[in-house]
Amino acid sequence: MKLTVRDGVQLYVERSGRGIPCVYLHGGPGYWSKSFQVTAGSILEEHLDMIYLDQRGCGRSDQDPNEDYALKKLVEDLEDIRQQLHIDEWIVMGHSFGGILAVAYAHQYPEYTKGVILFNATLNMMDSIKHQIQKGLQTLKQPSAELSGDHIEQLTALFNRVLEELRKHKAYDTFQFMKPENKKLLERIDQSLDMKPSFQTYVFSSDEYFQDFTLLTREIEKPVLVITGEHDHAIGPEHYQSFQFPCVQIKKMNGAHHPYLENQQELKESIADFMKNFYVR
Repeated sequence: MKLTVRDGVQLYVERSGRGIPCVYLHGGPGYWSKSFQVTAGSILEEHLDMIYLDQRGCGRSDQDPNEDYALKKLVEDLEDIRQQLHIDEWIVMGHSFGGILAVAYAHQYPEYTKGVILFNATLNMMDSIKHQIQKGLQTLKQPSAELSGDHIEQLTALFNRVLEELRKHKAYDTFQFMKPENKKLLERIDQSLDMKPSFQTYVFSSDEYFQDFTLLTREIEKPVLVITGEHDHAIGPEHYQSFQFPCVQIKKMNGAHHPYLENQQELKESIADFMKNFYVR
């Protein structure tokens, strides 16, 4: 179904499952929720009332006619959806780039946030891109780069050059997948995905999204589950160590960037354990 938010943009939403409501926030930036729903829905909907959202300008949702993808807009979208679905409290679940949106919402609306689940999430895009650059240069057997500055345009230009070289050598897939068949599975699911470049372009040219959102984590007092892949070089396997949530449960997995493909049983058990520890009495 599509829900119309306050500025008239229509967002694609699906809802399925039972238990505490949980909204899933995909990564990309500019991806969609379908691949997660198809591969992980059956294992999560046993414990959670899952809400799958395509963010504005992404997947099956409308583009913003003004190409305004500011973080404030995305947080407002979430709050509009919560109200329209008549949900009192929900868990916000973010993967990859979706972690920024999850933490921003939980920080702004703690009264409606029951908890936070992050898996392989970045809360500092500058840090994650720098990791990918250095890991990419190492993979290409090239000298490491001096990355002391925080100039977004220079950083993203270098990132794109390294990424292009990795893809030319068919080496980037190992940053995200442990097995080639997992990438092929996603490609099959994504055949109908209409990638809209305006959202991603906005994010990578915006100072706002390159803030250090780990600074917000110390102020989020709700229960948090952090799942991290020991071989996730799209985010950085040590990135989670910068999080400062007061009430946090951390699960390390022997996987890369997509635990909903590679670590399904561990993912199911980790979320079930999190729910039991904090919500089931």
